[in-house]
This record gives sequence, structure tokens and C-alpha cells, in this order.
Amino acid sequence: MRIKKHFLLLIIVLVCGLRAGAAVIKGHVYDSKSKEGLIGAIVYDKNNTTMNATTGLDGTYKIKHLGKGSYTFIAKVFGYLTIEKQVTIADSSQALNVDFSMDMETMTLGDVQILSNYEQNTDNYARGEEKNAPYIMNVVSSNAIQLSPDLTVADVLQRVSGIVEDRSATGQADFANIRGMDGNYNYTSIDGVVVPSPEYKTSAVPMDLFPSDIVERLEVYKSATPDMEGDFIGGAMNLVLKDAPPSFMLTANVATGYDGTFFNKPYTNFNAAASNPLSPQQLYGDNYRATTSDFPTSNMVLKNQTAPPDLNAGFAIGNRFFKNKLGVLAAVSYQNMYNSAYGMFICPQAQPYAPPPNLPIWNYISSNTYSEQQTRMAAHLKLDYEFNPRNTISLYTFFTQMYDQRAWQEQDTSNTLMTSELNPTYKTQAIYDHIFNTAINGKDSIGKHLLLDWKGSFATTGENMPDYDILSLTGQINRPASADYFSSLSRIWETTLDNSYSGYVNLSYFFKLFGQSVTLKAGGMDRYEDRTAFYTDYNWAVILPQPYYTNIGAEMGDTNNWKFQNPQGDPQSANGYKLEENITGYYGMASFSVGPKIDVVGGLRVESTYEAYQDNESNFNPGQSETKTYTDYLPSIDVKYKINKKNAVHADYFASISRPPFFDIIPYSIPGDYFEQVGNPLLEHTQANNYDLRYEFFPNPTDQLLAGVFYKQIYNPYEIAIVRDQGHPSVTNEQPVNVGGDTVPLTNYGFELQTIKFFRHFGILANYTYTHSDIVVPEQIYETTSGTSGFTTVPTTETRPLQGQAANIANLSLIYKEPKIGFQIQVAGVYTGKEISDVSGWYGLDLWQMPMFRLDLSFEKKLSRKLNLMLYGKANNLLNTPVILRIFPPSPYSNIPGTYEYLPNQGTSATTLNSILVRNEYFGQSFILGVRYKFQ
Repeated sequence: MRIKKHFLLLIIVLVCGLRAGAAVIKGHVYDSKSKEGLIGAIVYDKNNTTMNATTGLDGTYKIKHLGKGSYTFIAKVFGYLTIEKQVTIADSSQALNVDFSMDMETMTLGDVQILSNYEQNTDNYARGEEKNAPYIMNVVSSNAIQLSPDLTVADVLQRVSGIVEDRSATGQADFANIRGMDGNYNYTSIDGVVVPSPEYKTSAVPMDLFPSDIVERLEVYKSATPDMEGDFIGGAMNLVLKDAPPSFMLTANVATGYDGTFFNKPYTNFNAAASNPLSPQQLYGDNYRATTSDFPTSNMVLKNQTAPPDLNAGFAIGNRFFKNKLGVLAAVSYQNMYNSAYGMFICPQAQPYAPPPNLPIWNYISSNTYSEQQTRMAAHLKLDYEFNPRNTISLYTFFTQMYDQRAWQEQDTSNTLMTSELNPTYKTQAIYDHIFNTAINGKDSIGKHLLLDWKGSFATTGENMPDYDILSLTGQINRPASADYFSSLSRIWETTLDNSYSGYVNLSYFFKLFGQSVTLKAGGMDRYEDRTAFYTDYNWAVILPQPYYTNIGAEMGDTNNWKFQNPQGDPQSANGYKLEENITGYYGMASFSVGPKIDVVGGLRVESTYEAYQDNESNFNPGQSETKTYTDYLPSIDVKYKINKKNAVHADYFASISRPPFFDIIPYSIPGDYFEQVGNPLLEHTQANNYDLRYEFFPNPTDQLLAGVFYKQIYNPYEIAIVRDQGHPSVTNEQPVNVGGDTVPLTNYGFELQTIKFFRHFGILANYTYTHSDIVVPEQIYETTSGTSGFTTVPTTETRPLQGQAANIANLSLIYKEPKIGFQIQVAGVYTGKEISDVSGWYGLDLWQMPMFRLDLSFEKKLSRKLNLMLYGKANNLLNTPVILRIFPPSPYSNIPGTYEYLPNQGTSATTLNSILVRNEYFGQSFILGVRYKFQ
């Protein structure tokens, strides 16, 4: 008992002893002007440097175990003046709050001050932009991009609330779907100038063209003011390029990596350099009759090899000259990446069967393997000159190019019976996409109340696909490859070139009315764009009987094996055309405050559109040329009610349009990855009324809570539908169609929630979007005729969401940063719900992409504080998440082994299926490790 008492007394003494030195000081270190928390600042005792702490992600610090007495604490961070504060601790149990307000360090050159830190790339700056914007927007800073696992702007966009990224056949993110609206409903701009798409088939700009390290920040607009172009219904993406820094800056990075699929399979390559860059038709004219000697064959030989390592590198340098008046920045980025995909696809026939009604039947089943090399190069030069604080001029030039080399190997069969055909197909393709954009911009103050800003730009974009080869053989299951024989060969040349000339002018007038600031603004823009598209193909077909296939060189060398179907190519194809578009817009708007809490921005924009095209078809075909003109009136109003300095409610209405992609209104016909693709000259442009309401909470410069709803009324929406060919009912095509009328709108609405919260060293970034649309479309049911053995087609309607619209989208990123040792790590997950991938004209037979969850990881570790050298790594698709497509037929599908209809790979032993797996593709993991250096 005595021992227990002594033990208890000892514990009490120890606890009291611990509390004797348990005083704590804590607080914030922040920028004195912006009030932004400063990450990585060091706070320490002047007389005992072991008493120290480093600020976390929210700019807070804490120092524990302090005894009674007086202390001198110092706060220090690069780019700011050091601060000392005297602190007296009278009680060992005290918890004192001590904040440090830091002033930026400056150096003087004559009468000019140069700020030593460059802040527009920070997360805090991005939060400020979102808070103060007169429209609904999201901003991603270059600091956030640098830490993220993302290498392209397309990858970055998938982290933004309400955005789903389309993915190519090899799993690479490319086109952005915003708020359930396809990429054609959005536009892309560079520093505020809209750029045309280089793509042959779409007006959407492929966002994987842009390396992520070339941008200063990425802005996503979800509502509009009258001074913004009206051609977006889903949203608009603006790439703000790196600007000239306030002082000398040099950054460089180099990294290497590998794609995980190549650990288990080889990389398939071909000699793309051996391809003819121009077709015989381009070289010698439309009347030239080509021979086989005009077509090399070495570029069609597939070779398996070990994949080379990936390479990712970037460099930027900038400074200011002539007493800080001239700013110069140059930046380049280079990526050379290898990746692969593998999977299967079951192609549905154009028309179902019966019974039961709408029984899906199949053209073929194929297994697919893809190998791809993507090489991106981007370069950016920006100059700005400040004549005086009231008059400035700037010039930027930006170029980006992506080379995409793909090799396909496919094995397809009509079914799995032992005697059925097995048809190998080999494809070799090289695509060059580019964007060149240059703009000059001026801002001039005219007196005290007028501001004139103007901009002129030129952009040229294009896509070149030389000698796309599709070789098809015919074989049989359980027969060796040497028993295959030649079936067909197609060789395709495709080129698109766009030139765009744009001019913008804006005049703003500032004055006071009843003590409130008022701005009146008016302006206009004019953009002329011309597009030239060239397309030709050459086709060979089998002559039966013939010897078994050995290699492409031997096959083409023997004229007894094939017949040349079109030696002149395709000079009268509608796939080649010339098009011009002229858009003129002008607007008037006003922004003013009603008391201290309400800000209002509103006005009217008018846009007139002229389009004309001429394709290369003969004059006997309808739709061979077309001219369209239309004018749209686009009012908008934005009201922000500021509850207090941290809370606001944002209400917004704007009218907008979406013009059909150039290619979609041409009566084209080209082969796609899975279906023949055809155009639609009858396609109408889309109009919409858009409403937003968002609650905004910014408790400090680093954190935020955004919760909002949106509602859209959309007239004449368009989608890519699977349709039957009018001349060949058994042929399946993909065609753009208007799926609604101009009187009864489609409604699209949803909810967005986004939060960012930092707890010293930990951070959480999360967003969730719910999107819903109901579109009533005409469909057909194929069924047996009552009382007979015949069949009939019954018209009906079906209610479904928009194509490509996922009802549920979520992002979650967990961040840990320890500035004291220069380490940070991020784990990021993206969830995309079920969505329609391809639309069918038959009830219940749409192709649905199933829910996906992708997990990525990235980290940085400072190697040298003195040199500011960082080690970084990125790992993507850690779970090897596949793309899976299913059909949900109206009646259960009978899947009995041994029957003609039997389908493999369904993942069930049941003989009836409520859903049918029609596609799955796996892309593997990718890894990259590199070093980054920064001097500033």
C-alpha cells in the first residue's frame, strides 16, 4: 500500500514537473498586404535556436515546452523582411498567440522598386481570383500543378469540380467535358484569346497538347459577363501563360520514367520516317493514277522491342531590364512518353434481332493491343514594356506540338465457334497536331476616367496524318498465323490547317455615383477563320484464290494477289473541303455597387456568325456547299451579396451558344476507331439559358468552401449517335445529330461542392458534382409481328441523360507538407460515375461507360536549400483502372455456350445477362522521377 502511495506521488510530481515547462506560443505568419499565410517560414528563439517551428500549409506555427521568462522570437522567410518580437511568459501554463505580419523585401534601382517575390503562381493568389471574380470560376495555380501527379493540362483539368476528361484509345485524357457538356460545348483560350482546334473532327481543343509546366495558372469559367465570348454552354478554359518575373528567375527540370504495361509486354514500333509525308494525289495532282511503287511498305512492318524510358524536361528564364520597364520570359517544355493499352471490344450490329424485342447481335468480337509514343514540345516567349504606370504593351508568342505515333494489333471474329473466322488487323498511324498563337496587347489610360485596352492576335493550328495504314487479313480460329491470307489494305492521308485573325477593343469609363464606384464598359471583337482540309485514301482488295499472306512487301509485290480499287485516290471526297467563318461581336455592360454589400455586373452581348463551306464532291450531291448566317443576343447579369468579408452569395444568369464543329456540318465519311463516321449538313447551332447560385466562404487566404447549384435550358443540343447508313441498313455509322428542338429545351442541372482545408502540415482538397439531364429522344423497338413469323419496327421514345454526362463526379486529394525538411506528398483520387459513351437509335441499347476510380501519387523532396534543388516523382493510375463499356438491354440476354450468340469475357457463369460487357481496356501504371532547380 505504501509503495502504491509513493508511486502515485511520483507520478504527480512528474506531471507537475512537465507542466512547469509547458507554456506554448502559436500564431500565424502572413503577408502584410495580401494577408496570405506564408508556408515554410521559420520562427525561432534568438538566444536558443533549438526552440523553433516552421509554418505549415495554413501559415501557422506552434512552439511548445517554454518556461517562464522573456524571449526574443524571430520570424524569417525568403523574400520578406525579418521580424523580431519580444514575448514575456509569466505563467508556465500560458498559451500565447503571436502573429507576424511580414513586409516584402525590396531593392531599389533608381526610383523603381522591385518586389522580390513572384506571387501569381501561388494557391493563395488563385483563391483570391475565385473570391473577387464577377463570375463563377475555378483556378488552379502553377504551384498546385507542380505538386500534382499531372503532366498535361488535360490531366490537371480532371481535378476541377464538374469536369470529366474523355480518354483516347490508349487511356490518355484529352477533351474536357464540363458540367456534363461535351467538349464541343466549351472553348479554350490562351491569355484571353480563343484559339481554334487543330483537330480534324472536332472544335474542341485537345488539352493534352499543353504540357502542364508551361502555364502560370489554369482558369475555368462556368459563367460569363458580356465582355467574354459567348460560345460556351458547359464552360471555358483559359491558359494563363508564365509572365515575366519581377527579378531574375531561372527554373529547370528533367525527369525520366516508365509505363508499367511494358514490364509484361513489349513495345510495338514501326518506322514512321519511311512514310510518304504527301500522298500521290498531293504530289502529282487529282488525275494521277498511282502504282504500288508510289507506296513504301517498310513503314507497315511492326516490330516488338523493349520500350525506351520516358523523358520529361523543361526550362524557363526571365528578368526585367531598363529600370524595370521591360520584362522578358522564355520557357520551353519537352515530353517524350511511351504507353500501351490492351483489351477487347464487341461491336454491335446496326440493327438488333428478335425475340425478345431489341435483342442485340454482333458484328465481331476483337482483342486489341495498342502501343503509343507521344512527344510534346511547347515554347513560349513573352515581352512586356511599361511606358509608365498608365500605359503598357505586351507581346507573347506560343507554340505547342504533339507527335502521336500508334501501332494497333487486333484479332476479331464474328463469334467464338471453333470454325469461325479470325481476322487480324494491323494499323500504323502518326498524327502531328500543332497550335501557334501570337498576340499583342495594349492598355492605355486616357485621362483619369477612361481606360482603353486592345488586342490583336494571329493563330494557326492544324493536324497532319500522313499515310495511316489499315491492313486486314483473313484467317481461322485454331489455325496458325501462316495460314492467314490478304483481305484488304487502306492507306489514308488527312490534313487540316486553320488560320485565325482576331481583334479585340474595350473602353472602360470609371466614375462615382451617389458615392459608389461605377464602371461602364463597351467593346467589340472580330475574328475571321479559314480552314482547309485535305483527305484522300487508296484501297486494295483481295483477288481469290491467292497464296497465304507472308509479309506486306511480298504481298504488294505480286499483282496477282490484289486489285487496286482507286488508283486516283479520292479527289472528289466530301472529306476534303474549304470553310470560312467570320464572327463579329459587340457588347455593353455596367458594374456598380448597391451599398457596401451588393455588387452588380450586367449587360448585353451580340454575336453575328457567317459560315460558308465548299467540299470536294461533285456538284450532283446535296450538301456539297452551304452558307449560314445567324445572330444571337446574349444578355447576362451577375449579383454578388457580400454577407461579410469572408462570406458571399453569388447569383448569375447568362445566355450563350455553341456552334457546331466545322467538320460535323460537312457530309464526310471516314473510318473511326470502331464505327464509320459521317457528317450532317443539317446540324443547327445550340442556344442556352444558364443560371448559377453559389455560396462562397473564404475563411483565410488558403481555405475555401464553395457550394452551388446550376440550371441550363438548352435548345437544339447535339450529340454523336450510332445510326444506320441510309443506303446500307446493315452498316453502322456514328453521326452528329440535334437531339432536341428549338422550342422545347433540354434541361441540365446540378450541384457542386468544393472545399480546401489546411491543418498546419496536412491539407484536404475535395470536390463533388452531381449533374442531371433528361432528354426525350425518338427510339425504335425491333420485335416479332404479332401472329406471324415476321418482324416489325415500332417507334417509341426514351428518356436518358446527355451523352458523356456522369451523374456523379468526385475528387479527393490528401497533402502532407513538412517545410522544415522540404518534403511534400500528395495522394489524389478521381471518381467518375456511369455515363453514356455511345448513343444508339434502338431502345435500351446505348453503350454505357461504367464508374471509374483512378488513384495517383506525387511527391517532392528538397535536396539542397542552398541550391533550391528538388527531387520529385509522379505515379499515375496506381490501381490500373480500366475503361469498361456495357449495354443494358431491355430484356435479359441469353448467353449459352456453344450457341451463335454466345459472348466470352462476361465475368459470370449465368446463362442470362442483364448487362453485356462490350469493351474493356487497361492502361497500366506510369512512373516518373526527376529533379527540379529554381533560382530566383
